[in-house]
Amino acid sequence: MKKYLITFGAAAAMVAPTFLGSAIANADTVPAQQQDRKSGSAKQSKHANGDNLTQRSRESGSQYTNDNSGYNVTVKATNLINTLHYNVKTSTDSGASSADPFSISIYKDGELISSSTGTLSGSLWVGSGTYSIKVYTTSAANHWTGGLATS
Repeated sequence: MKKYLITFGAAAAMVAPTFLGSAIANADTVPAQQQDRKSGSAKQSKHANGDNLTQRSRESGSQYTNDNSGYNVTVKATNLINTLHYNVKTSTDSGASSADPFSISIYKDGELISSSTGTLSGSLWVGSGTYSIKVYTTSAANHWTGGLATS
């Protein structure tokens, strides 16, 4: 049994650098339609239907503890391959869930790697680095909760 494990480990060591290198490269690429959004300092974005979206800050405090549980605005991924989970919930000033347009942008070490319009949750395979999220909403959806987590 030990001999088989050593043989398997040696075979995996030969194949892994090729596979992992391409997986990391694919995780760090930015699709062509996102190239025009590369300026991370922009405070406004346009929704697909033309609505102007404005960057919002994440809500904190006791009433948002459950929505934010396990999620942060910035996370550090230390492994070669990580799963980056994102979860965003928007709400109005009254605290009611908002169905208004919003978009999210996810950054790796300050560079845009993914953006999505109206996506509440999902995950990405990513390499090591520091990841952050920005949420852009219309004026009616003034608040957001959730964020990023790694596994």
